[in-house]
Amino acid sequence: MDKKVSVIVPVYKAEKFIDRCIRSIIGQTYENLEILLVDDGSPDRSGEICDLFAKKDKRISVLHQENMGQSEARNNAIKKATGDYYVFMDADDAAPSFMVANLLHYCEKEGSQICIGDFQVFTDEFTYEDAECINNNAQVYKGSDIIPLMHTVPGEKYVVMWGKIFKAELFEGIEFPKGRICEDLAVLYKLYDRAEKVALIDHVVYGYYRGNENSSTFSLSDRFYRDVYVALDEELAYVAEHHPDMICYPAKTYMYWLFDEYRKLFNKKSDKARRKDLFNRYCQMYKKVAPLKIDKFYHFFRYAPGVYCMIKNG
Repeated sequence: MDKKVSVIVPVYKAEKFIDRCIRSIIGQTYENLEILLVDDGSPDRSGEICDLFAKKDKRISVLHQENMGQSEARNNAIKKATGDYYVFMDADDAAPSFMVANLLHYCEKEGSQICIGDFQVFTDEFTYEDAECINNNAQVYKGSDIIPLMHTVPGEKYVVMWGKIFKAELFEGIEFPKGRICEDLAVLYKLYDRAEKVALIDHVVYGYYRGNENSSTFSLSDRFYRDVYVALDEELAYVAEHHPDMICYPAKTYMYWLFDEYRKLFNKKSDKARRKDLFNRYCQMYKKVAPLKIDKFYHFFRYAPGVYCMIKNG
């Protein structure tokens, strides 16, 4: 297989982890790689460590930029990328040596534009018995059929860029939103919708490190809620135009985050006006999820939000 794969890694305050991440990339069994490390104005030694690796491996290019966030780091890497496929990693994560080989194998075998693998959470060191699983069968979906899976439980692997491989052509005209977090959620439904086929494999191809305090998902801030609502508003508008029968799925996810923020404000006994706004938006979304069978808490919260929060916290 002579396809070139661009591996894109935004790097910010990752000096404790970046060595592990890079070593897992250069140790891939599939060697036709272009490794793009984007130093996003990191104030620690992250950029220096990336430069040291680039001197040892000609496949590595390091882009140094002012701190602009992960979205712009990825956008700038894509502008430079020359691969037939893209793989995204986070700087604190790691991958088994067969990640690229397996993902690429199933894309080529199934004629799919995206392949999605499974992941393993780790909090110390990532250890996984290396084994290529190219003789297993993949489930193949029409691309748009993955959109509902983004809004199921467990659906985490469908709403992140990592643990996947993408045909480069899917990104034509698509950029990660500048200055926002939750950027994966903002682009993935468009990429899925563009794909004629998506292959799903059920074995681990990625190690997700859960423990980095600098990660944007380590704690849920006001900014997180703001940006996730923007992403979901955009998805609702997109789905309403292209797949109106699927609108109940992003609406359900929207309801979950509205409830989550409401509950946190309720616990603090703060910002009644904000809670009222969240509840009104929740009621609007409630009408959209009628086609779905949803958990009882969605109904309970709709008619007795305060009581439900007290029971939930009791």
